[in-house]
Amino acid sequence: MSKYENILFDVESPFGNSTWTANNIPAFPSNYAVPANTSEFVKIEVLPLRSNSDYNRFGIEGKIFIQIYVQANKGVKRLMEIADLLDNILQNKTLTNGTQTRSSSLQVLGIDRDNPELFRGDYIVDFLFYN
Repeated sequence: MSKYENILFDVESPFGNSTWTANNIPAFPSNYAVPANTSEFVKIEVLPLRSNSDYNRFGIEGKIFIQIYVQANKGVKRLMEIADLLDNILQNKTLTNGTQTRSSSLQVLGIDRDNPELFRGDYIVDFLFYN
């Protein structure tokens, strides 16, 4: 696999493991359509942003965005609970193919523009991958 495929595999794989699936929160890649009746889910987006060279190694730095969607008009608690679950699988980890993640942050964005029944937040983690 290439470096970009390795990074994508590393980020998407944990969402198929029992650690995540036990939470019953569907996870979709960012360009997939979500079924209309789904009221709680996450969308996974990997953004390779820049190259990084270090001691004869070539790397890629970027950000992982996990868009969290929960039911609107119920407060932010569930959004934060899901962010804590995401920390368990993505924060400060070395993933299968060597992608290294850093500390996370959460941006509370509010009511979704496309569907006012949903409330959105973005969970963000920086990553570094060396070939």
